[in-house]
Amino acid sequence: MVRRGRAEEVPAEWAGYELCVLELEGAVRGWAAVRSLGEGESELLQVEVEAGYRRRGLGLLLLETALAGTVFLEVREGNAGAIALYSTLGFAVVGRRRGYYAGPEEDALVMEKKKE
Repeated sequence: MVRRGRAEEVPAEWAGYELCVLELEGAVRGWAAVRSLGEGESELLQVEVEAGYRRRGLGLLLLETALAGTVFLEVREGNAGAIALYSTLGFAVVGRRRGYYAGPEEDALVMEKKKE
């Protein structure tokens, strides 16, 4: 079940944002944090699915519920699984941020999903 999340259900740094959580077997198994950018636009800041629950379509379910309007995100260029998931949802690469990530340093692809 995907529902609106509460601050105490996610890591503290994401508590001030719009939250969606994925609850299974009586516990939160995934979550997404979204920031509003203005009317009809938002940015996906973080999405997590617990390791034992990945690759079951749960991330897709979580994101379909969490995202509305035109949405932007950054993703590591080498994260093929995440890029494939976002592409399935209608995101397209619209830019690149060189050296955006550290540990290891890697470019970020900027992706956008336009409001339907």
